[in-house]
Amino acid sequence: MVCTPWATVFIDPVNPHDGARMFETVVMCLAACAMVLRGGPWYPSSIAGRIALIGLLAFGSLSVLAAERVSYAALEASAAALLVIVVAVLARTDVDTLLRELPGVVAVSALMSVLMELPRLGFFLADARMPQAGDFGFMYMSHRFLNHAQSLILPMAVLPLLVPSARWVRVAAWIGLAGGLAVLWRTGGRGTLLALCVFAGALPYLLRSQAKQVLRVLTLVSLAAAFVYLVCFVLPPIVMDLPQEHRGSATDRLIAGRDSGRFYLWKLALDDALQNPWLGIGPMHYAHQPNLLAAHPHNSIAQLAAEWGLPMTLCMLVTLATLFVRGAMKVRATSGADARVLLVLGGLTALVGGVDSLVSGTLVMPVSQMWWVIALGCMLAGMGRAAPRAPVASFLVRALLVGALVALHLGLSVVTYHRSVRSLEGVAPVLERTNMPRYWINGFF
Repeated sequence: MVCTPWATVFIDPVNPHDGARMFETVVMCLAACAMVLRGGPWYPSSIAGRIALIGLLAFGSLSVLAAERVSYAALEASAAALLVIVVAVLARTDVDTLLRELPGVVAVSALMSVLMELPRLGFFLADARMPQAGDFGFMYMSHRFLNHAQSLILPMAVLPLLVPSARWVRVAAWIGLAGGLAVLWRTGGRGTLLALCVFAGALPYLLRSQAKQVLRVLTLVSLAAAFVYLVCFVLPPIVMDLPQEHRGSATDRLIAGRDSGRFYLWKLALDDALQNPWLGIGPMHYAHQPNLLAAHPHNSIAQLAAEWGLPMTLCMLVTLATLFVRGAMKVRATSGADARVLLVLGGLTALVGGVDSLVSGTLVMPVSQMWWVIALGCMLAGMGRAAPRAPVASFLVRALLVGALVALHLGLSVVTYHRSVRSLEGVAPVLERTNMPRYWINGFF
């Protein structure tokens, strides 16, 4: 998590999106191994949750089989299953382990996200220019992908400031948060800003016993971010006598307020959902219908409805709503302030990531997708979902089932990746008119 996506620069000629997807695949395979060794998955305790889970499995399987390109649909479905395993492994991890290991990871991740942007800012200033929104996002395919990750990394980076952490971890978190918020405003991530407003409003309320500490931390972080923005983006044009330009910044985009492109993408998804209401057009198949803007509709619910069908979407929403409601009910009953902080931060981070996903691709891009899964797993761990090891007799069954899932996913990944790379040869003009599937950016339908 610390090295994605910028470390993919060392995996030449793999592009950042595919490199981040490879890192994500490694994490999912490690989680699958942990699932085999540690025990069975987590199951909802409520009747509604169990019915929704059965519906997810049934309608999801049918959506894959009914898809026009079954191999692409199966690749997406197997990835979703492995992401659920990551959630389950985290849910079964004891809180003390997470509180010992997680703060350093999120703090350094937030810090590295900022440090990767500093050289670009320095080069632009040395050239007597100011970087615009699209100039940020080192090793991301787009600065919007950076915003997607920020909507999850920045809330989680508050964790080291609310639980006992080493001094270097706290310093890294402060720098990462202040610099990250400044970059966020400069890049104009409106969906991320909306999500973080939800986070800042709900966090003191849910952590009422620590409300003063939370408000103090949020206030200081906001002031530090304003200072960084002033030093990096406001004063240099004045001192160097450069034109004040805000193309693409939050200031510019909030004033403009235009977003007809998203409405067009949402309409395409709605049309797909209405034409195929029961099983959808197939996982990953929104990209199969060419349009000139994007390979996903920038709305997670619309995408679920279009690709998986309305019943699957309803089951997913019921499952997630059940988890979040039970998490909110558990907050006051959770013993231990640190466990309560983990529960609230994990749940709120997953929630604000979901809010951002209603206007962006947060839940389909590999880096932000993995962070969302980790946040959800932390929420479940904070709810006290850790369980004893499963009986030894079930080890072989678990190994066979999980091993088959991993083999299916890796096989489909390799075949799809190599097929797409081969298909690139000599067809560059076609790529200008064709969208890429979300899994491997090098491929197309």
